[in-house]
Amino acid sequence: MSQVPSIKKLKIKNFGCIGSQPIELDIDNIVVLVGPNNAGKSTILKAYEAVTDCLKLEQDDFHNKQVSVDSFPEIEVHSVATDENKPGDEWCLDQGNGTYLVREKWKWTATNKEPERVGFNIVLDRWAQEGDRERMPWGTNNVAKARRPKPHRVNTFDDPEVQSKAVTSLLKSLLEDSIKQIKENDEDEKTKYEILVESLKELRDSSKITQQESIEGLEGTANEIISKIFPSHELKISALENSAPIKIDLLGNEFSIEMGPIGGLTFPLEKQGSGSRRTALWTILKLLADNGVRAKVAGPTAKSHHEPVGPNTAHVLLLDEPEVSLHPSATEIARDVLYSLPDNTNWQVMVATHSPSFIDLTKDHTTIIRVDKNQNDNIETTTLFKPESAQLDEDDKENLKLINLFDSHISEAFFGGNVLIVEGDTEYSAFNYIKNKEMESGNNSYHDLNIIRARGKVTVASMMKVLNHFGKKFYALHDTDVPTVKSKRKNKELSVDGAIVYDQFTMVNPAWTNNEKILSQMTEQSRVVASVINFEDAYFDETIGSNKPENCIKHIKEEQDMYQKIKGLLDGILELGEHCLPVGAMVWSDMSELSDAVQARLSSVTINPDQ
Repeated sequence: MSQVPSIKKLKIKNFGCIGSQPIELDIDNIVVLVGPNNAGKSTILKAYEAVTDCLKLEQDDFHNKQVSVDSFPEIEVHSVATDENKPGDEWCLDQGNGTYLVREKWKWTATNKEPERVGFNIVLDRWAQEGDRERMPWGTNNVAKARRPKPHRVNTFDDPEVQSKAVTSLLKSLLEDSIKQIKENDEDEKTKYEILVESLKELRDSSKITQQESIEGLEGTANEIISKIFPSHELKISALENSAPIKIDLLGNEFSIEMGPIGGLTFPLEKQGSGSRRTALWTILKLLADNGVRAKVAGPTAKSHHEPVGPNTAHVLLLDEPEVSLHPSATEIARDVLYSLPDNTNWQVMVATHSPSFIDLTKDHTTIIRVDKNQNDNIETTTLFKPESAQLDEDDKENLKLINLFDSHISEAFFGGNVLIVEGDTEYSAFNYIKNKEMESGNNSYHDLNIIRARGKVTVASMMKVLNHFGKKFYALHDTDVPTVKSKRKNKELSVDGAIVYDQFTMVNPAWTNNEKILSQMTEQSRVVASVINFEDAYFDETIGSNKPENCIKHIKEEQDMYQKIKGLLDGILELGEHCLPVGAMVWSDMSELSDAVQARLSSVTINPDQ
């Protein structure tokens, strides 16, 4: 996000479930937080809101609910400022592209108390401290708050009533502003509203004599009673000079927000299902923010339920589990809408989710971060994916986009556990069948195994490129295929008088050359196994053209030796126990190894033409 204020990094310590071991998060246009329940994803969202709004913390917000001098909550934010909103030069590290990095740190030393904020002074190369002339970028909290991107947080079970009232309040305000601009004629100097207000002001001024006569009459009547009860006392009624501007409520409270099918019945937002209400909620947030306001909590009789957000127009949408109560098709559309928000350059989005559907690997400026607890019960964050680090080319993006159309659960790889990429539907069906059968019998060796179906060798390579950035071991199984295949083309010279004649020729097999793409993505953290020629030929000694998954499941259900062979293959790939890879499977690291194995397999095969 160039030339636009934004958030670059968060550091959090001793806040909520995050302890003394700090976590760091690099913030991009889109940040997707994944991980198990109670791992700290929602805490991260709240942390940014807490610092930018300088929220007072309750005891539950302190780590282990302990308010201790050794474990005060601390949150550090790195902001990107521009010439329009940057603070003094001592706080600004020039990025060389018209933007400046500003570092701030907040510390809470007590409950129900605003945090202490300090900035990092680049001239002194340290955090500001007592005795420094200035301690905070942008000065006071209210001023600084207006200079940073504004947080807009939607919790999992937020009630949309406040936002709904804010929108109706905003609509009323916008319409009244429009009405106030109406003129009798375009060339008129004053609007009809201004003329009406001036008339009322003249009426108020000209009625002062009548007001005074009425007041004197009221005084006389009242004093007849007062003098009888309190002799020598009188009551004086004064009409103070009123110079307050006259305001006219042009519109009543006739606005409401309803949803429903086009041309059908609509119902108030509060009567909608939770999925619709939550989607409307963050939609409303954007509508408000793009108009320079945000919702505020106000009493039932308040005339306004929105307030200005300040001069800055950059925003951060903080969404907790946006997939809750949404239909799967609506989930994918909601994902696309959220990913499109930063296209306007003034929005960043941070999403905490348990849904693979909310991950899109083809989008630029997207960071996927896993939040989890380590063996010492400390919260850790791992940046799993950044497009600029993965260096996905256009072919990779197209491969991932196509596989996502067939199977959105490809993104399950980001949610932890062991990851095994398989090339086709047959391996996917066979391994999942074995996984489920073994777990039914009490074998939990595969409970955290995520089997990712690539649906093609070229996509295996693209997924490997992504998984190489996870920083942990993963597994892959693919077919070797054969180096050459026979093909045919129409012979135009011989194809006459309605007859079609083909020439047969040998060509390089494209599937074979894709082995080189897999080879290029092999690392120390990948274990890549090949089925010699293909899955069916390698383990079932047969080749069929259709219904491969059904045929495979039939074999392993009805033939115990086949079940054990495929289970042995799965265990051998995952290096479980003492299991070795069965005949037909090989670990390889050089194209010559594949070529030799395929040639040996082809040489050992004799086809009986009489059968």
